[in-house]
Amino acid sequence: MFTLWTLSPVSEQRWIVALVLGAVVLLVVIALLQMILMTARRILTSVSDIWTGGKRIAGNTVNIAHLKRTNHLAGALLDSAGSIASAAQRIRKATQSS
Repeated sequence: MFTLWTLSPVSEQRWIVALVLGAVVLLVVIALLQMILMTARRILTSVSDIWTGGKRIAGNTVNIAHLKRTNHLAGALLDSAGSIASAAQRIRKATQSS
């Protein structure tokens, strides 16, 4: 039988140990990569939830600017209503005294 090389029993044992250790390291690396992948997916889900919440908050804060304008217009309407009420009271006094 032709062999390319012959190994001593000690060398053969070292090769077996090295291969077994390599397999163990490979399994550990696979496990760590799986953990990284699961963590990345959880982060993606959390970021997506934060993004959705941020968009909802932004949508709600747009209404605050509209309420500010509405309050300003309501103040102007109140001033006008006060003027109209004063004019109506003067008209009532003028028509009652005649």
